[in-house]
Amino acid sequence: MRRLFKLLFTLFITLTLVFILSFLNASFRLSKSLGKPSNYLIKTIYSASKNNSYASKDKINFIILGLDERNDSLEVTQTTDTIIFASLNLKTSKINTISLPRDLWSYDLNSKINEIYPLSLKEADKFSFIKNKFQKLINQDIDHVVIITTDSLIEFVKVINGVDLTLEKGFIDNQYPNPDYIKDPSSDAPIYKTIEFKSGLIHLDESNITEFVRSRHGGETAAQGGTDIARIQRQQLLIEAILEKIKTGTFVTTDQSQFINLYHFWDKNLVKDITDVNALQILSTISPIISNISLNKIELEIGETAKTGVIYHPLKFINKQWVYLPVDDQYQKLQEFIKTNIN
Repeated sequence: MRRLFKLLFTLFITLTLVFILSFLNASFRLSKSLGKPSNYLIKTIYSASKNNSYASKDKINFIILGLDERNDSLEVTQTTDTIIFASLNLKTSKINTISLPRDLWSYDLNSKINEIYPLSLKEADKFSFIKNKFQKLINQDIDHVVIITTDSLIEFVKVINGVDLTLEKGFIDNQYPNPDYIKDPSSDAPIYKTIEFKSGLIHLDESNITEFVRSRHGGETAAQGGTDIARIQRQQLLIEAILEKIKTGTFVTTDQSQFINLYHFWDKNLVKDITDVNALQILSTISPIISNISLNKIELEIGETAKTGVIYHPLKFINKQWVYLPVDDQYQKLQEFIKTNIN
């Protein structure tokens, strides 16, 4: 009996050592495939296992900025066209998203909120600046900032092999900036081109994703596909479609190269203040609820006057600009609206 016990114990130790060595070897090889030092994964996993501050939170809040950086014959700008406050409620398993119109006026900065990002580039810590300004505006703690450029959005859609969504009402935009003209203004290419998205199920990939999220001249009203509000609604549709693809399990294939491409996108293409340790800790925190996570798209109440809604469009320019204003100078109604809807 003692001999059998010793044999089983030796076998157990041997198998354990083989497993550990195999795991270490695989992690070393994968680390190198990701372009990192051989011990990177082991160190990252170990660091993520300690002091997970997200585990004690009720919510994890993000500001997501969509940057359509332009420096061409039609436009020179570093302002953000897309501004989304996303709050992951760990109690309700909901990702609450609120798109803030880029033309919302900031009394603190005396400018539109789409100027927050370019102003941050003059600061020593741009992420702290961005967080501070949005925290003042919406009265919510901001845990992280993610900045997505048009080019990085195209790259992401390529990596996940496109995404499908249903568009209730199609639109035609006759004033979409023509890439051929932008590339060579001296050519005979027209300044604008016509794009069309028909109602129903559509597939978005690197060939049309930019047009879908950028277009804002598809009509006179949001319902017709025009205005910034319609663009916000389409961006929300895209986020919802990506989330559904993640949940259905078709987001990542078994091909290791796609995992590597996804990591390279995360590592190289996204501007963020989220480290790999942060990312693993967030994934660890949400893993028990990930199959139940749903998207809650919250639309701001936009009034016709200062007496309705939480923001409104005044019948005059502010600093010669078309803007949205809060219905009260302290943004209290806007802040209360956000607080109520993300709980």
